[in-house]
Amino acid sequence: MLGNQYFLTRKYHEALSELETSLKKNPTSKPIRKKLIICYVKTGKLYTALEIFEKLIVEDVYCIINTDPILDDCPCPEIIYELENASSYFDEKEKSIALGILWLYCDIKHSLNHFILLSLKDKRFEKIVELLRTKTKQTQR
Repeated sequence: MLGNQYFLTRKYHEALSELETSLKKNPTSKPIRKKLIICYVKTGKLYTALEIFEKLIVEDVYCIINTDPILDDCPCPEIIYELENASSYFDEKEKSIALGILWLYCDIKHSLNHFILLSLKDKRFEKIVELLRTKTKQTQR
């Protein structure tokens, strides 16, 4: 799949159009949606990323939680580093949303912390917080 090749080489704009086309052919594909979320974040389409993210974690949060950043060649650690250490095109709220999304690929607790802070000012994020809290408790057993 060409979209996957672009994604693996960190060409997010090119990957985005290919992955969108692939998703139209296979709208339930979790791997495609996982990659699309990252592409949308990287291309500044944060609220589109958030919409797909919310649907996917309700459907199967483990498809993101179980990502292995090394084995899956996940770019999230690099993107998180960029967001945390450089100026970005996101405002503070958007930056926190992006970090909450991306951290879930790497560390549920960091993700949860971002969404907890967001939920204090925006009730939209309470559903995400509740879902992640439930999953955090389950993984501690």
